[in-house]
Amino acid sequence: MLIRFAVKGALLFVLLLTLSPSHGWAQGSEYIFPHMVDGESGTIFYSTSFLLNNASNLVTSVTIRFFRSDGTPWMVDLRSFDKNELGGRVSSRTFNLQPRETVELFTGGADPLAAGWAKIDSGMAIEASEVFGVFNKSPVFLRSEAGVLPAPAATLHTLYTSVSTDEPTMGTNVDTGVAIANLSGAAAVVTATLFDRAGIQLTQGTLRLEPNRHTAMFVSQIFNNFTFSGRFHGMVRFSSNTNIAVVGLRQAFGASDTISTLAINPDSTLGRITVYDREPNDSRPQAQSLGSLPAEIIGTMNTPADGGDTDLFSVNLQVGDVLYVFAVADLIGSPLDDVITIRDSLGAQVATNDSFSNGLRDPFIRFPVSINGVYYIEHTGAAGTSTRNAHYRLHVLVR
Repeated sequence: MLIRFAVKGALLFVLLLTLSPSHGWAQGSEYIFPHMVDGESGTIFYSTSFLLNNASNLVTSVTIRFFRSDGTPWMVDLRSFDKNELGGRVSSRTFNLQPRETVELFTGGADPLAAGWAKIDSGMAIEASEVFGVFNKSPVFLRSEAGVLPAPAATLHTLYTSVSTDEPTMGTNVDTGVAIANLSGAAAVVTATLFDRAGIQLTQGTLRLEPNRHTAMFVSQIFNNFTFSGRFHGMVRFSSNTNIAVVGLRQAFGASDTISTLAINPDSTLGRITVYDREPNDSRPQAQSLGSLPAEIIGTMNTPADGGDTDLFSVNLQVGDVLYVFAVADLIGSPLDDVITIRDSLGAQVATNDSFSNGLRDPFIRFPVSINGVYYIEHTGAAGTSTRNAHYRLHVLVR
């Protein structure tokens, strides 16, 4: 693995040694953190914290496992101020999170420098995040830290990339690092394509990752046949034949080094627009207009006064169009019993549905358009199920 081992590159090196997943674990809600670092190196030491929160009113069992970059169990010096009994030299811990309970776990940072990854399994969905900390040894103080979210896996990912000198000021240089992990049992052949700021393709590279392996490097090393100069801003698209997890990091070199994580959402999330339910949208004059489709509307069936709610969304349709609307609430554990109604420009009902299938309260509508005009998607909650936790996803498509 080609990583610059100079002082200014060492930080990215330890950050980007990433996951090699194991199989056969008990499945619940799972959270993969593709990098964690612990231990001492020269005048600094590294510690990784995990912040867990059970937002529900039920107890849940949580297991956290630590692995070296080659996938073998990693015995870390685990500590916790919140649950002292969880501390010790362990490669995994299983414990209960009580209703509304939070806990922070962190590594001691006193061992020889090592890197790996962590996986958290929970019987119920929890909030889980990671904080990577870089500390000065003597005197002890925090030099830098970066928050990390669980990493998604997909076949297509896009990463914003900077490889720049004197940015944003003289004497500060920026580089972008990336880690790619193959989560499957088949070899991953990953094509990396570099684009400039205007979207013009510049070059390509190919990476091969054997099953459950990973690689980590700077973007400039992936495209070693391309010369980066001055201030380069662009993007890299990773395309793989198997699901991979990708982690991006931005490192700034100057009088001191700083790091930040970069959001990398799978390209599959870019195939639809996202719209958030915004109150008031209870009447046709207040309806939220939907432009580009398909769209996913993320909302809660609740008024600002905590009353029964109606959410309206408008869309322009032409003769021959077919409008598809699917509400997802019951399917994702929401107590909402919702109803979809389609109304024309005058407010007349032209279609409605309460439940799409026996045993499932989520509604679905397929509406062929026979008259041009503005139509309204009216989404309501039945039987008093409009509450602050009556969340939903509304998927809208026109063909």
